[in-house]
Amino acid sequence: MAKRVEWVDMAKAIGMIAVVLGHAIHPLVADPKMSTAFSVIYWWHMPLFFIIGGFFLKPLKQTWPGFRHFIKRRIVPNLKSYFFAGSILILISHFVRGHSWTYTAFYFVRLVYGGQTLNHDLSIFWFMTVYILTVIAVELIITWVKSIPAQFFIALTLYMTGMTYKHMEFFQYKYLPWDADIVLLTTLYMLCGYYGFKYYDKIPHKNYLIVATMAIYAVLIIAKYRGILRFSLYLKSHNIANSFLGLFIPLIVCFMIFMVSDWLMKIGGIFRWLLPFGWYSSAIMYMHKLILDSFAIVSALNHWEIQWVAGLIIPVLIAMTYRKFRVARAIRREANTPGS
Repeated sequence: MAKRVEWVDMAKAIGMIAVVLGHAIHPLVADPKMSTAFSVIYWWHMPLFFIIGGFFLKPLKQTWPGFRHFIKRRIVPNLKSYFFAGSILILISHFVRGHSWTYTAFYFVRLVYGGQTLNHDLSIFWFMTVYILTVIAVELIITWVKSIPAQFFIALTLYMTGMTYKHMEFFQYKYLPWDADIVLLTTLYMLCGYYGFKYYDKIPHKNYLIVATMAIYAVLIIAKYRGILRFSLYLKSHNIANSFLGLFIPLIVCFMIFMVSDWLMKIGGIFRWLLPFGWYSSAIMYMHKLILDSFAIVSALNHWEIQWVAGLIIPVLIAMTYRKFRVARAIRREANTPGS
């Protein structure tokens, strides 16, 4: 098994902390400070995961068996987790929210259709379907297009095509299945991640670059708060106010996050307690909305700080418990196998 790159886990942890924080403070965006915090988090937290998604991609063997192996290894597990987690959350939501069985049954249909048809506890599920489609798109590009400039030309063309409209319908339906058109935007992010990871270790003077990128981010935040910068980026709703900034800001800030994560892992173990948020990022991604919404019902727990912490910790505890259960069951099964 390949050794984990710990700074990548740290970057995922920081990304998940930002995702949960963004959803926790969303009801408070009427306040200018919260509105600014919400916007500047959304500039980069979802692009971060698409960029990281490109880190460990490899060109496929140009054969049907090679493609089938890719589907089995990379796509099927994500689909299984999508439908398993979605089904569990739909059933929980049925009892917590008091939905009718007719509504719940149709929600399973919406789970298949995906994208922006999913709301409440499943509103984040658009990410997984777009992620799956983006991985397929980037794998096809790096496998069948050998020229690196041609690869970026294709990805940039897709990105600019995605910037030419605000909303795309699917025949008479308001939304596309799986939010598939968002792939036009995310393909370039993931391709940048694929090549950026290859050359990351060769980049010199990272400490100076951390300071520089932090300064850029700080200036942009101040400009946003003062109303000078009107840029916004919300991938799910296909809302990117400026095509250049929609590429420049996420790449700059994510580059900063990667360098900071690398630095945190090099200075010692003081920040290692954050790593589980990266290890179990999928569990947090799937479960945190349910936890935030459930806490919001109880007045004593309806505080963004409490919801933020709970939305991070509870999914990790559940995922760790489930993992220990599976390991223990595997050990018992092996011990009960004849001849073991």
